[in-house]
Amino acid sequence: MVHGIASVKNILAILCAACLLQAMQLARAEEHRIVVVANAGSGIQSISAKEVRRVYLGASIVLNGVEVKPLLNQSDKLVSEVFLQKILFMSADAYERQLISRTFRGGSSPKIYSNLADLLAALKIDNAAITFMLYDTAIVTPGIRIIFNP
Repeated sequence: MVHGIASVKNILAILCAACLLQAMQLARAEEHRIVVVANAGSGIQSISAKEVRRVYLGASIVLNGVEVKPLLNQSDKLVSEVFLQKILFMSADAYERQLISRTFRGGSSPKIYSNLADLLAALKIDNAAITFMLYDTAIVTPGIRIIFNP
């Protein structure tokens, strides 16, 4: 009987530890939640995942009469990697190859910003521009609107 109670306590302890690990992983995933944003005054109200992928891969997308212009946020390497992996389903190398290929075919690449302040300034003056950032950054940044929240 004593061994049976000890086994049940061990099983419960293992289950509690597993639940705690699961909660920690969910919290960590939430830390890296990426959203796509636009100028709050732009006519772009929302954009689908497919449209985000297409515009960042160089396709022309028109939403509410506005041709969307992607701005590439490289102010934080982790944010950029998470965007590429979770939204575009590509590695950084694969994305770079795609952009080079697009450029050689006469297309254009998104303008790259390595400074968040410069990125936000560009976003706020161009009603056709979109970019991506962490959800936590987006909700505290005035003058922008979340248009895609996967």
